[in-house]
Amino acid sequence: MAGDALFDFTVPDELLQEAVAKHRDQDLVADVAVMPGTGEGKAPPLTGILRKYGYAPLVLLTAAAIVPGTFSNGIAIIGKNLEHSFHMHNTALAAVAFVAQVAQLLWAVPLALWADRGSRRLVAAVALLIFAAFGSFMALSPNVWAFAFLYLAASIGSGVNNTVHNSYLSDAYPTEGRGRIFSWHYLATPISQTVGILIFGFVVTVAHDWRYGLLVALAGIPIGFALFTINEPDKGANEASHILKASGMDLHTQQEKAPRVLLGSAITRLLRVRSLYYELIAVGILGFAGTGAPLFGSLFFADKFHLDVAGRSEVYAIIGLAAFLGLPAAYVLGDRYFRRAPQRPLVIAGICISAYGLLYIASLYVPKLWMCVALQTLANAAVTPLAICIFLTLAATAPPEMRTICFAMFGVYSLVFGGFTGSVLLGAVSDAVGGLHGIIVALTLIGPVCVVGGIFLVVGSRYVRRDITLVIEDVLERYAEGKRRQAGGEIPALQVHNLDFYYGANQVLFDMNFEVADGEMVALLGTNGAGKSTLLRAVSGLEHPHRGVVRIFGVNCTYLEPEQIIGQGVALLVGGKMTFPGLTVRDNLKIGEHSFRRERVRAAQAMDEALDVFPSLSARLDQPAGTLSGGEQQMLALARVMMTRPRLLMIDELALGLAPMTVDRLMEIVRRVNAEGTTVVLVEQSVNRAVHLAHRALFVERGSIRFDGPTTELLDRDDLLRPVFLAEAGTGIG
Repeated sequence: MAGDALFDFTVPDELLQEAVAKHRDQDLVADVAVMPGTGEGKAPPLTGILRKYGYAPLVLLTAAAIVPGTFSNGIAIIGKNLEHSFHMHNTALAAVAFVAQVAQLLWAVPLALWADRGSRRLVAAVALLIFAAFGSFMALSPNVWAFAFLYLAASIGSGVNNTVHNSYLSDAYPTEGRGRIFSWHYLATPISQTVGILIFGFVVTVAHDWRYGLLVALAGIPIGFALFTINEPDKGANEASHILKASGMDLHTQQEKAPRVLLGSAITRLLRVRSLYYELIAVGILGFAGTGAPLFGSLFFADKFHLDVAGRSEVYAIIGLAAFLGLPAAYVLGDRYFRRAPQRPLVIAGICISAYGLLYIASLYVPKLWMCVALQTLANAAVTPLAICIFLTLAATAPPEMRTICFAMFGVYSLVFGGFTGSVLLGAVSDAVGGLHGIIVALTLIGPVCVVGGIFLVVGSRYVRRDITLVIEDVLERYAEGKRRQAGGEIPALQVHNLDFYYGANQVLFDMNFEVADGEMVALLGTNGAGKSTLLRAVSGLEHPHRGVVRIFGVNCTYLEPEQIIGQGVALLVGGKMTFPGLTVRDNLKIGEHSFRRERVRAAQAMDEALDVFPSLSARLDQPAGTLSGGEQQMLALARVMMTRPRLLMIDELALGLAPMTVDRLMEIVRRVNAEGTTVVLVEQSVNRAVHLAHRALFVERGSIRFDGPTTELLDRDDLLRPVFLAEAGTGIG
């Protein structure tokens, strides 16, 4: 949620309330979140945080990242050995590496879903144990196919490092130390690149067989079992407590429990975070370097400077030491910079990756080994703060309940876009040019790609404050609703709060706010193109809003899919678009049974009830729906919708293109359904008809609600009705 924005200071209550009241002024809310005068206070020492919250999670998760990291880096330095043992060329070796990277992608997403819906410590432990088993079995591979298959399975251990681990740490430790916690955990990377790779190289050198080096995977077994002993923290508890404390709300207000958001909806939600969108593009580009540089860099040192496994392991250990130069900067400055200006870490990240690309290119063309190592050491030092800067931003802008998936998406973009290019295409370029020169040409491409990625990160930094603002707004709205429920307030059938929606770059709904009481009928009026249909689509799950909350009978349904919305007792009827002309009337009605098709008794009852309400359909059950009149087709559509026995019925233009007598009949049925307890939201073009149907009306103009009140009072709003319903103005407006 809001992350480090509110962690170690108290925002004046009246100032925060003013900000919330003016939430459309997003900079004002962001200023409250990170006020320069209060955000510069000294954060508590990390040792104090660890004593209070425990050393074990950080130590164990860091160790759990070191082992797979050592394993992966070790495989990179034995690339030549693998080529000789399995008789491969550079492209084939690159393909094997890419298979392993893709495997991390394949594991990361389902593991992230499992972690977000369950226990992250359990996911981390199981993944590490599976890695230990399959990684050690790789030493027995008789051929490249067995090696690649086992590598694919073992990659599960790396699929949780920057996803499940970071999500867990974000909630296990308070937000005031998040940057430093991430820095300590990220030590796994330089440790595996230095100490780990030296151990790996030493084992291979002493044993005179690369297969023995793979047995380092066995170190994951005791660590994996130890992970079962740590506690699972609540998701988002740290951010919520700080924001609520600053706002003066009760920290013990009960949180709502929403149904599980499906993967597609979760990704849609995360891509609506603008800073994250640009970060994902940048990371996709940067995967080019992240995959290609280690693999082909090893070949570069072997061919240009004739280094064996021991020599390459020593060189990469020296280069890996550079991370210990960059991490202190991230450790000391990360939290401080983020408090002062939350957009700054992404700007720093953009500079870091650009510097890396330029220094790396320079290292390829120097004549001496020490010059090359020195430049790559500087490049590695420059890029080290990159991950910490991105992690800080992610933890602050991603919803906690989707945080693990958010981290996993970085692996997806990096491997699908950058990984493919970095492994396979760089291998193809290397083989096409040939020899050492081909490797150098391929690696040179990394430089300009890194600069482009840096530019995207800088552009994304412009939206960080906005995204933090929306998270703060969401927390306050959620807990205000919880407080209202604890006070014993009635739960409305439909709640729409702060809702925005865009089609591409075109915003069509602006800050929608309204509620519909249980059992109420509300008429939704407005101009053509005002956003009425879009609003109903957002409520029904056919579209997902870019901002705001939709609750149905108290359940947060903002990012649920239509089939989940149906399960909440909601039905949507769109005028003139709800029948299947090629199917018979009977088959159209059977479609209405789909959501409860396994309940045969209920299905039969629903069919009988529909035919009782619309007896004219009984004689036409075997007739194609397309042969019915427009009014009869609308009756069929309404009958099918009512078969689900909805608690909330939304109707979009029921009377569209129908004869007056047919309209009266349909409206009478809707009125009766409402009298029996069903809540109805009805999009209507006729003000006179709305007056006779509903006691309350919402008037929408240009995506905003201009009127919310009794329909009789709407008749007096000449400023709204005359431009829209000019034909009825003479009869409806005095």
